Amino acid sequence: MRLLSKSVLILVLIVVVSLTAFTGLLHSRYNQPLINFILAQVSPYQVFAKKIDYDIRTPYQIRFEHAEITQNQQVLIHADSIQLWLSKTSITEDKLVFDGVQINNITSADMPLLTHLPPLAIKRLVFNNTNLNTPTLAIKHGLIQIDNWQTPTANTPWWQSFNGSLKMSATSIKWHQFELQQLLINANKHHQQWQFDGISGLWYQAKITAQAQFNNTDHSLTIDQLTLNKFRLQDQQLVNDWQQQLTHHLAPLTAINIKRLDIIDSSVELPQWSADDINLSLQNWHWPQNYWQQQNSRLSFSASHAQWHQLNFEQPLAELQFMPQQIISHGMSAHMMEGFVRADGWIDPQQLFVNDLKASGIKWFLDKDWPQTWQQWQHQYTDVIFKNFNINNSQITSSATAIPFQLAGIDIDVQDAVLKQNNQWGLWQGQLEANLGFGSINQVIINQAIATMHSNAGQWQLDKLVLPFNHGMLKARARVALNEPQHPWQLTLVGDSMPAQTLSQWLSLPLPLSGAIDTQIKIHGLAGTQADFNHHLSGTANADFRQLALINITPQQLFTQWQLSNFSTVNQTATASELPLTATPLTLTAQHGVIQLQPVTVTAKDFALNIDSSWNLTDTKQQQLKLKLTTGCQQLIKEWLQGVSTVTVDSSCNGNTKYVPVKVEDTALPH
Repeated sequence: MRLLSKSVLILVLIVVVSLTAFTGLLHSRYNQPLINFILAQVSPYQVFAKKIDYDIRTPYQIRFEHAEITQNQQVLIHADSIQLWLSKTSITEDKLVFDGVQINNITSADMPLLTHLPPLAIKRLVFNNTNLNTPTLAIKHGLIQIDNWQTPTANTPWWQSFNGSLKMSATSIKWHQFELQQLLINANKHHQQWQFDGISGLWYQAKITAQAQFNNTDHSLTIDQLTLNKFRLQDQQLVNDWQQQLTHHLAPLTAINIKRLDIIDSSVELPQWSADDINLSLQNWHWPQNYWQQQNSRLSFSASHAQWHQLNFEQPLAELQFMPQQIISHGMSAHMMEGFVRADGWIDPQQLFVNDLKASGIKWFLDKDWPQTWQQWQHQYTDVIFKNFNINNSQITSSATAIPFQLAGIDIDVQDAVLKQNNQWGLWQGQLEANLGFGSINQVIINQAIATMHSNAGQWQLDKLVLPFNHGMLKARARVALNEPQHPWQLTLVGDSMPAQTLSQWLSLPLPLSGAIDTQIKIHGLAGTQADFNHHLSGTANADFRQLALINITPQQLFTQWQLSNFSTVNQTATASELPLTATPLTLTAQHGVIQLQPVTVTAKDFALNIDSSWNLTDTKQQQLKLKLTTGCQQLIKEWLQGVSTVTVDSSCNGNTKYVPVKVEDTALPH
């Protein structure tokens, strides 16, 4: 028993002497080699400091002044001071536990992974006045406070190896191409769940605030609230860089759920579009779902001015709702094209439904590509429905197309109308009334035109069409049975003193004429397919010509141009000229696609034109048109016969005859 007591006493003395020696060494100039010796046994890191402060009165606290942490003689971290508070629980636990670690004025060009540290835990880790500058991350004057930090595992970054609170502030932080100033973060992390209770900062002079949640298990991000105030963007290249960076760095994310996004008092100026004083709110948006897959998402938008391509909008407003396979407009409006437009309705991938559309004072100038733009737009919808559609005192101008036109004083009222059904345009249901104050279609003037029509269950009826010219008028009535597969139709046209310019200006007849035409046309047939139309076109057309004259071209110029293979249009000269003509009446009959034109003769002094035709729409071998033009001692015969077009020029002036065969596909036939 005495021997055991002596052994215990000796052991205690050894421990006391060892602790005394260790404590003494910590107070001596050998403290740094001692600490590095201990670190060398458990990690690849070493600490060098100009001064190490230790006081026996605070035995669990040690301070390193002007410290460097190195690995393989390479400086990893430099700090003005590193202060450690060892926890008393480290005595009883199998790992180091610190109540606190504070690193002041840290600088680093490459933060170590810290995965080779011995097992340790830090209840509160503080980086004060942090300055980092790595290839992907830069922090200036940052304060970072992390609770319950522990040695990271091999697949965990050091800054994610904690469970608890994260508080951070920084003068600026830059991650790849994204930079924030005056950053504040208040967050909590529990295992793989991040909760960001508050994020704020300045981004390109704009104030940004956010609250979010991140699940590191399934890589999903939920944005509870994100607000961007006074954002200014003018650099398209910067946008391209952001898109590239986001595409790369958001690739690991499986989902982004935006509960609310607000953009306030902001502006964007890019080559394709711009807007000033933007106020935008987006709620309940889910990515990667597209807009057809959203579940009751809402978008509100307003601006003082916006521009898309060359189209300007003043005070645009929009309230949209995104449902599965449906986008609902609860109201869109803007001052545009010197007028005002307001609309609401909805669209789905195949249908456009306009509940109410009003446009007033619009002046729309169409560019030369408007037919292609129209085709692209309308092609995406199989059905187009307008419940209420009203246009008031508007204007449309197209000056760059083959047939330039201007329509002014347009008033259109549409009620409960189905304008496109199963990819076929027409008035399938509803009523339409249109009035035109003034129109100029390829230099032919129209005044106070009127059109009214209605349809019930696919029975489309043109009740009235009146086109008043300066000294004449054209009236029309028509019926089309859209609900029947073959679409039987009938059309009646009555023209009283119609201007003869319509033949060349509207129908591209290569014979510029002035004068008046009295005409009556009654035709009918089927329009289900092109074959139906060709086989069933029937009816009559009669026309009488008065005060007829050849204008803006001489007979010799006309003779020369008609020798060309394509004479669908005539290049009129700038010099005004007029040759009075006399013409026999035109009588045309059609029976099941066979069209017979009674010979027509147009004559003047030293000028004669004879037209003779029989045309079978169903058989090219039975299509014949013959034009015989005589002027002075010259004669030209242009003939289409059995698919071949020929031009024969005969001149008695010198006795020469010229025969020019032309393939029909190279020749534009008269309309």
